[in-house]
Amino acid sequence: MMRGGKHLMQEDGSSPGRSDLSLLRQFFRYVRPYKRPMVGVYGLHLVNGLLNLLPAYSLRYYFDMVVSPREVSLLGWTVDPRPYVQTTADKVTWSVVYFVSLIALIVFANIIGVVMWRLGTRVIQRLLLDIKTHIIHHLHKLSLSFFHRERTGSVMTRAVDDVMQIQRMLRSSFDLTYSGMHLLLAPVLMLSMSPVLFLFCLPPLPIIFYSVWRIRRKLRPLYRRQREKQAQVNAAVQEQLSGIREIKAFGQQDTAAEDITRVNEDYLHAVNDAMKVFSVNHQTMHGTRDFAMVLLATGGGLLIITGIGDVSIGMILAFLPLMRSFFNPFVQLGRFYDVIQRGLASTERVFEFFEIEPDIRDKEGARKVSIEQGHVEFEDVTFGYEPNLPVLRDLTLEAKPGQTVAIVGSTGSGKSTLVSLIPRFYDPQQGRILMDGQPLTDIKMECVRDAVGIVFQETFLFYGTIADNIGFSRPDASREEIVEAAALANIHDFIETLPDGYDTRVGERGVTLSGGQRQRVAIARMILKDPAIAILDEATSSLDTATERLIQQSMEHLMAGRTSFIIAHRLSTVRKADLIVVLEDGRVVEKGTHEELISGNGRYSELAVGVM
Repeated sequence: MMRGGKHLMQEDGSSPGRSDLSLLRQFFRYVRPYKRPMVGVYGLHLVNGLLNLLPAYSLRYYFDMVVSPREVSLLGWTVDPRPYVQTTADKVTWSVVYFVSLIALIVFANIIGVVMWRLGTRVIQRLLLDIKTHIIHHLHKLSLSFFHRERTGSVMTRAVDDVMQIQRMLRSSFDLTYSGMHLLLAPVLMLSMSPVLFLFCLPPLPIIFYSVWRIRRKLRPLYRRQREKQAQVNAAVQEQLSGIREIKAFGQQDTAAEDITRVNEDYLHAVNDAMKVFSVNHQTMHGTRDFAMVLLATGGGLLIITGIGDVSIGMILAFLPLMRSFFNPFVQLGRFYDVIQRGLASTERVFEFFEIEPDIRDKEGARKVSIEQGHVEFEDVTFGYEPNLPVLRDLTLEAKPGQTVAIVGSTGSGKSTLVSLIPRFYDPQQGRILMDGQPLTDIKMECVRDAVGIVFQETFLFYGTIADNIGFSRPDASREEIVEAAALANIHDFIETLPDGYDTRVGERGVTLSGGQRQRVAIARMILKDPAIAILDEATSSLDTATERLIQQSMEHLMAGRTSFIIAHRLSTVRKADLIVVLEDGRVVEKGTHEELISGNGRYSELAVGVM
């Protein structure tokens, strides 16, 4: 189980397992809204299974009543068909009747099959959509610390691959219902024809039961390990795709390829270990079924020869397909169990993911508050990404409504960490942060984040149009509002030169735009949001001087009357700030205006001369 975003592991390093029953009970929460259609699908599989047994069962009566007429027992009655089937013409006529009846039965069974497949697909996809939606919503609830710990590929495995395994498990449960009908009904039909002949079907059963038991005991942990290795492969591939530029720049293609090969080999060993168990059992059950067919045919022949048991050729011909229907569920049970155990292993991983609790969440009693002034206060704040390694220490700071606060300091002094606490990406270990006089923890997170607009140093653009990316901060914004925001960010003229203007698609992560263009799109996105508090984390670092000057003009207009936090190295970016805060080793060592700090000949003066 996981709490506080941490995975509770067993002493051997593996995840604590859960029983199949507890997993299925937990999974039923998702099935419950679709209980009726699911029951309907299972019912149709039962009916379809019954109808598909009837052609095999009818062979006995066709051969014993038409081909070689003799007295037969039919539904408890003894029937002698010979008075009605005396000539070849009679046999041909009854054969045609049998053929037409059987074709009608097969067509009817297949119509039911079409309905059950369509309904089954519809209900499975709706159920899976609920699980996928839950995964996405849960992902969005998790704190940033989770994404710093977890590799993207591992998360993707749970969100995509594990859900696919659950889909296969559900589909197999339908097939298992169909086979279960055969398992229960086929022996009843065979016993009704000949109990003696049915005895020849029993000797192989202990071997099959042992194979099923062995699969159940050994496969589950092997498939769990296989899924974990698959997650490592996905994570490694995703990481190298994201870092392909660095791999090429440093000439590490061979090393990167070796890393991928290594994790793929680990996955290969996990697959092979599972297959060692599955293959032996699978073939054992298939071979046992073939042995049973030989035993039935030979034993039935001897019974006819010796006249024991009143066995007929028609019975043997009906027994062969019925025995196959009886044994197929056992043979398929290995495959079903294979798929179901894969599905349960994936279900277990998905439920473990759901149990990860976000580090940052609304406390009980948090209220919806409209943040309008943008008054931000830090009171004796201490924070570290690791509790015993503080990045900020006893930090006290006030940004008054409408004030522009510049945060400066050397690399690693805690500048970005400080502003990341304002939208509650993290909570301090000590002290508190207030917004408009109220502690952040007393305000619902959605209200806090609605009040804050951020332009990050590394801009992320989604695969889509430029208009979509600007409008991301306000999905209900009109095209006119998007254009106005772009104009304020000085990106409108550039967008107009593109072939499709605002409908031009950017590549993945915005690779078709330059760094400065991406940054201006991000600034337009923030302008469109129109927040009470603006945060610019090195927002102009990737812009040339001429472009930066245009952005500065836009930002001065935007920041008028709103609280703003700016992190920058360039002197031109911070000198007009109302308050400059100098950080060193997570502490405020100086604060004041540009003129006050320059005249003080302190740390700010050193930074202004050495860096800015």
